[in-house]
Formats: sequence, structure tokens, C-alpha cells
Amino acid sequence: MTVKHLSSRTYVIVWLVLMALTLASYLLSLAHLGEADVVAALLIATAKTALVLLFFMHLIEQRFSNALPMIVSMLLVGLLLTLMLTDVLTRETISRRNVPASPPPAPASHP
Repeated sequence: MTVKHLSSRTYVIVWLVLMALTLASYLLSLAHLGEADVVAALLIATAKTALVLLFFMHLIEQRFSNALPMIVSMLLVGLLLTLMLTDVLTRETISRRNVPASPPPAPASHP
């Protein structure tokens, strides 16, 4: 089976897209979007990872059976991230207002 390799032009275009995503990630870090910072950073990182996997690791040129372990790995990482986020977002925390004040220390007795 002959594998058709991608052209150099394709690699340059993918590299330019990766550089643009890196710049977007940097600019978004300066924007201070609040809680959306993490979501934006994860989306950009996911897009960059997919581009590197597909083009620079040549998964786009491979049969599906060769790409399957990488796809399963990415799905498991996504599952772990989802479980972690649901745990953090639904965790009950105790605020300082609800904590009873500690009793004042007893006066020291002098001999």
C-alpha cells in the first residue's frame, strides 16, 4: 500500500495556524475573561493538539486502526477532565461566615 504524503505547503499552513492559535492564547490570557479563561485555553489547546496529532504525527495519512489508540486516549482524557470539572463545580465548600467563631482563650492564671 502506497502512502501519499502531504506537501510542504500543507505543513507550513498548519504551522502558521498553530502560531496563530498560540498568539490567540496569549492575547486571551491578557484579556482576563474570568471563568471563561480556562475554557478558552482548553479549547485552543485541544485544537492545537489535534493539529499536531493529525499532521505532524501523520495520523491523517494512517489507516483508522493505527489512529484508534490515539482517539481512545483523547476520549479518556476528555472523560477525566469532565469528571474533574463536575467534581470541582459541584463541591460544597464552607465559607468563613458559616464557621462558628472559636471561643476566646481562657485568661492565664498568675501564681
